[in-house]
Amino acid sequence: MKALLSALLIFALTAEINAQISPALKTGIGYPYILYADKHVSPDFHTLASYPTVFIEKPIPIEIRLKNRLTINPGIAYYFFSEHEVMGDKTKGKDFDLSHHTINGFVKVMYQQKLGYNSEGFLYAGPIGGFHLITKTNGSKTTYGLNVEIPEFTVDVNENGKRFFDMFYYGFVAGIQPNARRYNALKVSFEVSWLPGFISLVDPIPLEEIQENTSVPLTYTDVGLIQFSVLIGFRKR
Repeated sequence: MKALLSALLIFALTAEINAQISPALKTGIGYPYILYADKHVSPDFHTLASYPTVFIEKPIPIEIRLKNRLTINPGIAYYFFSEHEVMGDKTKGKDFDLSHHTINGFVKVMYQQKLGYNSEGFLYAGPIGGFHLITKTNGSKTTYGLNVEIPEFTVDVNENGKRFFDMFYYGFVAGIQPNARRYNALKVSFEVSWLPGFISLVDPIPLEEIQENTSVPLTYTDVGLIQFSVLIGFRKR
């Protein structure tokens, strides 16, 4: 799968594109809104925070009945999230403070519909699928009261992020590129994406069930996000 996407990206970056309504190359910045509600009861809490993401993609137009109505957009994106979980108290509890990073490849399949016969603006929508190429989780995990000899224990975390990011993700994208002059070198578009299973959270073990030798299989809950993005398109001259 990785080899296939790599080949597609290389082809996309070197392909010669004929007349099209979509720009030759697009880059953007987005804000992912996490669809997560903390179920802890105060003073316990578990928070997730998202930060702006950046991405770049290459539209490859496909003619349908002699019109460029469909594009395949391979690209690469970077995401960053922070996670903080506190349970219990200083007698027995835990305090996890983690950062999660991912560089992932994606492919969008977009159907385009012009806003009018003489308009250069258009609407577009379609599915998106991707996978995480490089993931990283770092931070610290502190536990209290699980061992009489060591009342407080802190572990520095620096590992891959496979427990936080599912290997593959999918979703749906819709956007609009407003009308602009035909020969403008730069064109702006606005986009919203829905990615239902982008994050995978480890379900916490209740403190009263945690012992020194606790060892149970990990269970996960998928968490989605809605992303709002602004893109700049570079027209091929």
